[in-house]
Amino acid sequence: MNYAEVEQIKQKLKQDLPERTFLHTLRTVQMAMELCVGTNANRDTVFLAALLHDCAKKDVPTEEHLEKISDFADCSKVIHAPLGAIKAEEEFGIFDKKILDCIRFHTTGRPKMSIEEMIVFLADAIEDGREYDGVEEIRKKTKISIKDGVLKSLENVVRFDSSNGNKIHHLTIETIKDLKGEN
Repeated sequence: MNYAEVEQIKQKLKQDLPERTFLHTLRTVQMAMELCVGTNANRDTVFLAALLHDCAKKDVPTEEHLEKISDFADCSKVIHAPLGAIKAEEEFGIFDKKILDCIRFHTTGRPKMSIEEMIVFLADAIEDGREYDGVEEIRKKTKISIKDGVLKSLENVVRFDSSNGNKIHHLTIETIKDLKGEN
């Protein structure tokens, strides 16, 4: 993908997303690029996935889309992720499975996450504009290891969602077990 194509994506996102979400997206891209340093992650994959990770944040899924992402249908908080992978393919012409998986699993994680998936997941969770209970601990763990940061972030999600009566997606639990070596 060349510079002009990336700029077209940015302009469409700026037009489609609320300003707050667009600015979060730009900070996520910045954090993702920082997290790539010292890893063997494919920077192009991470860049595009981070740029598009919330592309469907304000979209309402169609019946056809809900059929494709039925596993996420009862978790409204995370449905924008698999919907975003569909939108990235249909509207932005992204067909690279690695990029689409980074987008699809950026809210839940999944067992055997790639380094690129972990980086996009974490960048979304700890970008500089994020302020929530536990974010500083996640940032500290991330400095030690990407894997430790992902695990701490997922544990934080479970703690938060449990205390607020929100449904926890099964992939989140499976990913925690995988990262702990319990699978």
